[in-house]
Amino acid sequence: THKISGPQHELGGTTSTTGSTAPDKPLSTAWQAALGATAMSANKKRPVRRGGKPPPDRPQRALFCLPLKNPIRKLCIDVVEWKPFEYLILLTIFANCVALAVYTPYPNSDSNSTNLYLEKIENVFLAIFTVECVMKIIAYGLVAHPGAYLRNGWNLLDFTIVVIGLLSSALSNLMKDGFDVKALRAFRVLRPLRLVSGVPSLQVVLNSILRAMVPLLHIALLVLFVIIIYAIIGLELFSGEMHKTCFDNIT
Repeated sequence: THKISGPQHELGGTTSTTGSTAPDKPLSTAWQAALGATAMSANKKRPVRRGGKPPPDRPQRALFCLPLKNPIRKLCIDVVEWKPFEYLILLTIFANCVALAVYTPYPNSDSNSTNLYLEKIENVFLAIFTVECVMKIIAYGLVAHPGAYLRNGWNLLDFTIVVIGLLSSALSNLMKDGFDVKALRAFRVLRPLRLVSGVPSLQVVLNSILRAMVPLLHIALLVLFVIIIYAIIGLELFSGEMHKTCFDNIT
């Protein structure tokens, strides 16, 4: 008998005989390489998550009865954090400042047609500010937890102005002849400060000025001390020197 050997072929650096299958090791290595390339391309195509502003840490309950999933509270949060609503409040504050500048006070409770019209507009402004205040209290809570409405100094100013406005309006309607609300209405001059609470850049400027008040006070005391010294020197040098210098000879 004679052994017949088939032709040998080189495949992938290995030899194989006719009628036999090629070794599996090179094919499995190539298959793993293909899977690795596919995984790398998928990782490259995956969008990179950018580090943005974290969501605000809101309390689980506002006013001890309104959870985060409450539809009324969710609506209030969406409205007070809506940019057009913020612009509307700023526009209302600006219009209120213009109305306060146009208003002309008269003695003895006298008035004119312009003042009567502005007083009606004042009620509209007060209603808008009251709605804003109530919605923010529902959204953020009143004062019992961090981040509440009254924990912010500017919100405390807004709340005080709204309460004084409501009190003066109620007293003027209930006690028309027995109580003078001019003292309470004088607090309306604080309403232009609401522009500061509505513009964060103005808050930064005003907070910086308030923080610099103590160093500026020290500088003012130093300047006052120098002025007093020179004033005393001037009195010692020129006191009585110009007495009877300027007078009328006829009298």
